[in-house]
Amino acid sequence: MTAIRTKENLVDKISQDHVWRLREISELRGLIEDTTISELRKRVLCRAGVALLYAHWEGFVKKSGTYFLQYVAAQGHNISELRSNFVTLLVRGKIDKASESNKYSAFAEVTRYIIDNQTSRARFPVKNVVDTKSNLSTNVLKEIIWCLGLNYDHFETKKNIIDLKLVGRRNHVAHGESMEVEVRDFFEMVGEVIGLMATFKNLLENSCVTESYKAA
Repeated sequence: MTAIRTKENLVDKISQDHVWRLREISELRGLIEDTTISELRKRVLCRAGVALLYAHWEGFVKKSGTYFLQYVAAQGHNISELRSNFVTLLVRGKIDKASESNKYSAFAEVTRYIIDNQTSRARFPVKNVVDTKSNLSTNVLKEIIWCLGLNYDHFETKKNIIDLKLVGRRNHVAHGESMEVEVRDFFEMVGEVIGLMATFKNLLENSCVTESYKAA
């Protein structure tokens, strides 16, 4: 795993992943807009397009979110310098182990570790933290946003779009169920997904630039 050490590195990595997804979505839209193809072919493309839109939404969140974690981890901050969500990621394994023992004293060890290591470098996990669970609903997204130390408020009004139009329809298509998607409706979904990805991208980049991942 190549370290992402500078703000420029992170912004470039996120932008590269974003651009190719936009191009593919645009290409699909162009195919559907082609006036020479039949209505049946357009309906098939719209159904397939639902799965593609979801894949790009999930893929972008997973990829860019992981890039962001790589960047924060590479900055070499001490535990005391980072927001509490990153500290939680750092001690998650210790908490799980303490939970298995079912002893207060085991949790005290977790507390003592945090207190005694405030000036130690924060080495938190990066791999598999951004877990979309192959079903990126708003509940899953909210957990990911928390792990990254971002503000979920930007997605509060998008619940129906994400859960019903995007995840719900994708599940219908993936399970081979009959569901017709009108061209106009599909184009609206295209706009929504592009907007969702742009919002997530902006949150990551703003946190990087303003260093809001640091403790206040």
